[in-house]
Amino acid sequence: MTRKMYCCVLFGCAALSTIPEATRRSVAAPPDAPAIAFDDMTEKAGMVAPLAGLMGHGGAWGDFDGDGKPDLFVGGFCDRPNAEYKPAAGPVASVLFRNRGDGTFEVVADTPAKMYGRTSGAVFADLDNDGRSELYVANNARNKGKKTEEPQASAVSRRSALLKNDGGKFVDIGKDCGACPESLLSARNVAVLDYDNDGLLDLLVIEDKFTAKPRTTLFRNEGGLKFRDVTKDVGLPENVFGLGVAVADVNDDGRPDVFVPHSNKLFLSAKDGKYREATELAAVFAWKPLDGEDWPCGACFADLNRDGRLDLVLSIHSMKARNRVYINDGVKDGVPQFRDVTKDVGLGDTVPVRCPHVEVQDFDNDGWPDIYISAAHLVEGKATPLIYRHTGIRDGLPRFEPTWPVAKANAYYPAGPSCDYDGDGRIDLFLINWFTGNHSRLLRNTSATKAWLDVRVTGKTSNRMGIGAKVSVFAAGKLGVPESLLGHHEIGIGYGYASGQLPVAHFGLGDATTVDVRVTLPGGKATIDKPGVKANQVLEVKE
Repeated sequence: MTRKMYCCVLFGCAALSTIPEATRRSVAAPPDAPAIAFDDMTEKAGMVAPLAGLMGHGGAWGDFDGDGKPDLFVGGFCDRPNAEYKPAAGPVASVLFRNRGDGTFEVVADTPAKMYGRTSGAVFADLDNDGRSELYVANNARNKGKKTEEPQASAVSRRSALLKNDGGKFVDIGKDCGACPESLLSARNVAVLDYDNDGLLDLLVIEDKFTAKPRTTLFRNEGGLKFRDVTKDVGLPENVFGLGVAVADVNDDGRPDVFVPHSNKLFLSAKDGKYREATELAAVFAWKPLDGEDWPCGACFADLNRDGRLDLVLSIHSMKARNRVYINDGVKDGVPQFRDVTKDVGLGDTVPVRCPHVEVQDFDNDGWPDIYISAAHLVEGKATPLIYRHTGIRDGLPRFEPTWPVAKANAYYPAGPSCDYDGDGRIDLFLINWFTGNHSRLLRNTSATKAWLDVRVTGKTSNRMGIGAKVSVFAAGKLGVPESLLGHHEIGIGYGYASGQLPVAHFGLGDATTVDVRVTLPGGKATIDKPGVKANQVLEVKE
């Protein structure tokens, strides 16, 4: 099977009161809202040559050296015949880039992050609360391979890795940490969460179904960068396979819940500290595939209609991608009431290429979150990502319009983590390429300037990265008034598919110059209010 034919997947306060229906029935986006536009900065950034020939499949943003500028890790599959990596002579190892801060990146040499494997996901996370991010690399390993040449032979069986951050240098501690066991083979995605609210970040690794006994594994952080498999202890079934993952508190009990696409199962935190499957929603999330590769793949929780509740978007790995949007109508008897509104909100048209990854960000900073799906229109060497722009709320539902006709989609990228890499307040994208004849792309957001706010949360008894913190932004002088809610996020990383993000809540503010901010710390331990916050800054909120 050629590389072009090869499928990329094989390889404390209570929740906000909801906005009354009459109030949010019809709210239009500003008529002069700017178009969403990107410039390809890959060559100027110095990224073309280091990634030439990479069979890319996973990547993550993170500030590993602590200089305040987001760096980037890019990984791929290294087990194919040499000819499939043209223009490279053979497999291209994973690459760690340091952000110079001038729009360019340099390759970090002599690091374990430069590895040969079948990398299918990665995330930077501060796992020991020392202020420096470790790097977890999910490898889609196989027990045996037919390859005899190197590095292909070793790449096939390389297990997932945990790289300790030792003063800005990475040391591979995977064999002894407990989170990278030999039994963990077909890893796809890794999510970061504090499931027990003990202040230490845990790891949830998703395996695909292409192994004998696939499973979703929860590794509890025991401290000192040691982890223990607690999957059975917390009530998670052993046979849950998946591709991407989304984690957030959707039943409003202060603990993170988990959605695993492909299995299409939602696991809710229970009062006994365990998890249970939300079987009440099985019919809502049921999936009838069109063929053998029609799989729900990426997942993202986000508040699409500014009602303080997290909705769900699924992206589909199919050449007839029927992506899905589920609105959250609130919690009833401990279960979030998700409803399929895909057609009603404007995502009903089938996309004619695979759509593995999904993120929700306000790309034009008009105050309404947009949906990015990792398909693209590729023509004359220019790749334009598929973004559904939010156009406001009508009849109580958010409405979206694609920035170009989805029938034009002729390319896709397995992963595409978002990040404001240049600090100008606009969300950029890094598209990770899989196919010969194309290349990975750093896309700088050049949309017209609008006001924005980034919120970072630093925990003390909570985890230092603020994972699980809920951030709400209100119109100035109206803190806590539901009708004045301008945006709501729960800080998380490792969602979508094969992608790692920064622990930042980004808000577009349109023309607002001042807003009020409310932060609920992970687990609902405390609420921190910040009235009168000026726009166009990174707000640091410390526990």
